[in-house]
Amino acid sequence: MSGCPKQQENCLAYVRYIREKTNQLLGVMGTEPLQEEELDDHALIELDPIGTIAQSFGHILEYLNETINELQVAKDELQAIFDATGVGISIIDRNFRILRCNEKQRTLLLAPEAEDVTGCYCFDAYGNRNAPVEHCPAKYTFATGQPAVAREIVKRGKYFQVATTPFARDENNKVTTVIEVSLDITEKKMAEQSEKEQRDFYLTEKSKLATVLESLSEGLLVAGTNDRILSVNRSATMILQRDEAELIGLALTDLFPVISVELTDPMEIIQGLELTCTQARANECHLSLNMAPLLDNEMKRIGRVITFRNITEEKKQQELYHRTEKLSAIGQLSAGVAHELNTPLGSILGYARLLLKQENLTQQQREQLAVIAEQAKKSGTIIQALLNFSRHAQPTQCRLDACDLNSVIKNALCLLTTELSKRKIILTTDLELIPKVCADPWGIEQVVLNLVMNALQAIGSQGEIRIIVRRQPEGVRLEVQDSGPGIPDEVRSRIFDPFFTTKPFGEGTGLGLSICAGIVNENGGNIDIVKSDSRGTTFVVILPCKESVDA
Repeated sequence: MSGCPKQQENCLAYVRYIREKTNQLLGVMGTEPLQEEELDDHALIELDPIGTIAQSFGHILEYLNETINELQVAKDELQAIFDATGVGISIIDRNFRILRCNEKQRTLLLAPEAEDVTGCYCFDAYGNRNAPVEHCPAKYTFATGQPAVAREIVKRGKYFQVATTPFARDENNKVTTVIEVSLDITEKKMAEQSEKEQRDFYLTEKSKLATVLESLSEGLLVAGTNDRILSVNRSATMILQRDEAELIGLALTDLFPVISVELTDPMEIIQGLELTCTQARANECHLSLNMAPLLDNEMKRIGRVITFRNITEEKKQQELYHRTEKLSAIGQLSAGVAHELNTPLGSILGYARLLLKQENLTQQQREQLAVIAEQAKKSGTIIQALLNFSRHAQPTQCRLDACDLNSVIKNALCLLTTELSKRKIILTTDLELIPKVCADPWGIEQVVLNLVMNALQAIGSQGEIRIIVRRQPEGVRLEVQDSGPGIPDEVRSRIFDPFFTTKPFGEGTGLGLSICAGIVNENGGNIDIVKSDSRGTTFVVILPCKESVDA
């Protein structure tokens, strides 16, 4: 370095200044200062560190400006996302003041004309309350430092699912601010309530329908497309005398074999089909059956519906009505015939007896007159039976009074003691203590005599007859059981018809049971023959109690 002393001094001062400022910048940058032995004054001047640093600062400034622009873009993007998200977002401090909220939160919980809520209490601005609710998730997050979720919170008449999570913490790791996210579930809640109302409505209607079906007096079966039973009501189990578990899954053809042909057509409709069904206790009952296809809302067949009712009693009443009509018609005819024949037969019998008193008759003549008298007497017996039959076949008003059925039975049996002993038939009675019946004692005695005589003739000899009397809700039940050969199924329906008999030719008129039926009907009762598992026949007579008639 040459020149005058003054210039030299200024140059040295300039060099010291550059070195000092350079080391100061290096210190700011965290770099060790320059030593003179590392870089002398001449090299320092040639290096131009100030210019280099200035150039570096220019690059740094340019980079910082680019970074600031990128950060601003990112900030704008985050703000757009913050405002455009489908959930409401708020940032809340420990005092529950709102530091910031997005546009969705304002839309959900604030009125359009509401001012900026920054600094307002969240429980006041969002919920119109004086303090946080007990289950507030923000309160939980501030207290525990853990995220929290409230699945259903009501704010300003709307339903929300609210979640909070820590956003910032202080030096003691305590949460200072939280982010609260609110999801509007009002529509979902309304849909759930609507669905619940519809479900409750359908369940109520289903319960009503089930109650109606269970209260039906008719039996009801629902079968699937494979014609196997899916559902039954209580009346069906009672009519068929089977448990529900026994019926479920059973094929319709197994239950009602007679409809097997109709089942070949899936859309077959049946109205009033009468059939006979065997109940679980081997009893036969008559049913009236209806069947129709079960369709869905698209009119596709999904099964069948079968309804049926027990018409056994109706059939019996119809048979009784027709039998009564026949009895009445035949009774009128029998009365006319009996009266017309009674006079000439009486004359024949009288003259035959007068001729028998003459002493000049040969033995052959006496025998022939005896045959005439005997046959006339038999004919008279038949005519008397016709008269008795016509009397009971005609609808008359018999005298009904309180009657001790057990005493009537005992009186009737006294008349049969000899016949029972001769035939070696054992007769036992099981007479329960019963109230008096409303009946004609003489008529009921005739019924007992006829039924027991019918049993005696059916057994022949060496058998057993049993008479049982029991009290039942519908009245008093009289049973006459015998150990005879029984009555074939094919003639059961005709057993009470007049002039019908199962006895050999010449041994019966066929009027005894018809007369019994007429007497029982006159006394307001019923008579029937029941099928027995064992050998023999059982006749059942039901008579009304005096107390029930008076009531």
